[in-house]
Amino acid sequence: MARCLLAIGMLNASANVLAEDGKQELVEIAQLVHTLDERYPAGSIQSNEVAEIAIKESQSAEDRLENWYVVSEHHCYNTFFVNDCLKRIKVERREYLPTLQRISLESQALQRLLKVMERDRETAQKQAK
Repeated sequence: MARCLLAIGMLNASANVLAEDGKQELVEIAQLVHTLDERYPAGSIQSNEVAEIAIKESQSAEDRLENWYVVSEHHCYNTFFVNDCLKRIKVERREYLPTLQRISLESQALQRLLKVMERDRETAQKQAK
């Protein structure tokens, strides 16, 4: 019986450490998303080079957020109020996803526009010859 209680105590302690690590990771992700939002406000991406960098940075942050979500989701299954925990982490993830998706979508749209403009320019040059 004592061994079981010790094992349960160790599991609870490791779950609390995991929860604290998850909270710290979410704080870091929040800071990263805020920094990216300040660096790339809506309508500020104007060149292909900036768009490429923005896509890489937003994708990296989105991957980090997804990793946090998976770890947190796993942690939720070790808690008593599983559904409340799952709802809470989904809400927290939804807070940051729109910003990251906006940066990525805006960058990709600019890249598509630049490609179309380049093809139109090439077509105009061919027709001029």
